[in-house]
Amino acid sequence: MDFLLISLLIYLLGTLTIVFPKRIELAAHYLGMLCAVLASGMVAYSSLNYLMNPVDGWLLEASWGSYSLQADAWSAAFLLLTGAAGAMTSIYAIDYGKSYKGNRIRLLSGLWNLFLLSIVAVLLSGDAFTFIVAWELMALVSFLLVNHEAGKKKTVSAAYQYMVMTHIGTAAIMVAFFLIGSSSGSFSFGDMANNELSGFMKNVAFICAFLGFALKSGLMPLHIWLPNAHPAAPSHVSALMSGVMLKVALYGFGRFAFQFIGMDIFWHGLIVMLVGLVSAFLGVLYATMEVDMKRILAYSSVENMGIIFAAFGCGMVMYSMNMTVVCVVAFTAALVHAFSHSLMKGLLFMSAGAVMHSVGSKNIELMGGLIKKMPYTALFTLIGSMALSSLPFTSGLVGEWLTLQSFATLAQQAGTPELRLLVIFAFIMLGLTGATALGCFVRLYGTAFLGRARTNIVDKAHEMPVFMLLGMGLEAVLIVAIGLMPDALVNMVQQVFAGIAAVSIGTPLGLIWGGSGRYALYSPGIIFAVFALIALFVFVAVYRSVSFAGKESTGSLVRRDVTWNCGTIPTSRQQYSATGFSKPLRRAFDGILSPRRSLTYLRKEHAYYGRKLKYELEIPDIFNDRLYKPIQQLMINSSSAFHKIQEGSVRLYIGYTMVAMIVVLIWGVLL
Repeated sequence: MDFLLISLLIYLLGTLTIVFPKRIELAAHYLGMLCAVLASGMVAYSSLNYLMNPVDGWLLEASWGSYSLQADAWSAAFLLLTGAAGAMTSIYAIDYGKSYKGNRIRLLSGLWNLFLLSIVAVLLSGDAFTFIVAWELMALVSFLLVNHEAGKKKTVSAAYQYMVMTHIGTAAIMVAFFLIGSSSGSFSFGDMANNELSGFMKNVAFICAFLGFALKSGLMPLHIWLPNAHPAAPSHVSALMSGVMLKVALYGFGRFAFQFIGMDIFWHGLIVMLVGLVSAFLGVLYATMEVDMKRILAYSSVENMGIIFAAFGCGMVMYSMNMTVVCVVAFTAALVHAFSHSLMKGLLFMSAGAVMHSVGSKNIELMGGLIKKMPYTALFTLIGSMALSSLPFTSGLVGEWLTLQSFATLAQQAGTPELRLLVIFAFIMLGLTGATALGCFVRLYGTAFLGRARTNIVDKAHEMPVFMLLGMGLEAVLIVAIGLMPDALVNMVQQVFAGIAAVSIGTPLGLIWGGSGRYALYSPGIIFAVFALIALFVFVAVYRSVSFAGKESTGSLVRRDVTWNCGTIPTSRQQYSATGFSKPLRRAFDGILSPRRSLTYLRKEHAYYGRKLKYELEIPDIFNDRLYKPIQQLMINSSSAFHKIQEGSVRLYIGYTMVAMIVVLIWGVLL
């Protein structure tokens, strides 16, 4: 408790770097990052200690008038996530932030601390008023951070789009709080847990809560702000927004589901699950079409938040069907994958920042061969890409493994053909998502780091300073550690649900699992042994002695030589491009993606080389084109209609006033 309160004060101290004089702006930056690392470390330590040593009572409980702070196990899980990610990203920002010297670096460092403070305040809120104030502070500060490079037109547009969307979400959450609080003794979370809301109004409260938190987490079709805001922000800000802020939306929705609204209505969970599944697939599909490194990661966040909410919705469905023992596997999957995604996405956004810092571009089509120039960054990016592809020995596999188990449990326990068909649909969507994610990150890593340099911007590439590498390295180590030893994290996450009376905790079964609802952790040792046998077989097959036509030769079967290219030497332009890599998938889902292609003749005739062409491809967001743009146009047309009654005539306005007075008088007489 003391550590949490002290950490809030340290964050406030870091925020004060905003007012430091410009002549010591670099010292202000260092102080701000030191405060962020220290305070985040204290938040992580306090929450981890509470979760590892469960005790009755609150992690924190305090109040000041109408405002209160409370933290239970559900809060502690997200505090641990926030503290760990905040500390490692702040270490990275020590060196990364120096690139903003002379460009409001003091403001960036101060707002960074205030952003972390606002996130922690949301997680510590004990009543609706404190939650909304902290939530709005988080939205405002994140808007300012996204808009830090306000000199760029796209940045300003992305920031204000984010601000509009997040306020729509906040309005929906406020309606949900109002409906529940109005049927409770007060707006404290303790009283709201005993609300008397039912029937139609309970459904309205659920819809408002889900809309508000789904918008903040970037679920489709409410994701439209996310692919624009994350690339516009500084890279360490993007890492925290994607790795932590999106998870705060899961925290808020979980608070409503577990404590305020309940999970006894079947279609509530069904909607959450279906929206999550669709978001997962479409998110990774759009990610595979992008060439902007940070937009790839932004759409990947839509995918992973979809997986998290799909697992959570599966748990809600099972709970509504009185499967109170087996639903724990789905809730465990959601929270474990939230932890994992925080690490994976934080690492890759930091990696994207390192690449941008080195070559000055986010376009992977202009890169290539960076592994030679940035070997450590390439290694950390490889680990993050493997994790986001859910490959073995990484944390990415743990959450998705448990997610698949949760759907298999639903199929086995439900017993109805309709639900089994639903689970088949879920497995198809998750299978497509997983396969596409693997292709997406093979594409990203192969295009940016492997092969030969595609343009001369790679010539100036260089490895990153020590603190940037340290921040990335710590997250990479945790990703591998959780992948190799998942038991500790999963057991700790299960303890989070011990405080939820309606959820019972099962016992681990180890490797063998029969759909009993108790989670089955894969055995890293067995997987490692299988991979070792495969590697040994490949080694023997490739490097063993070969006997052919009575002649025996030893050594490798692989001979290095220049690729045959019709008598010419291959150039870097003839490598597979990212656009070419994704073309089969683009053709397969042409009806969804609706790509726009254009071909321009730059030179129609030449004595030797023929025509010179310029080919351009654009993948529009289907929801932006078919939902948001029509709504925007409708609003513009509606507002222009009001010009007819606003002619600027004083006599007309006096007439309006007289008509209004007559209507009021008549209304008063009738009453």
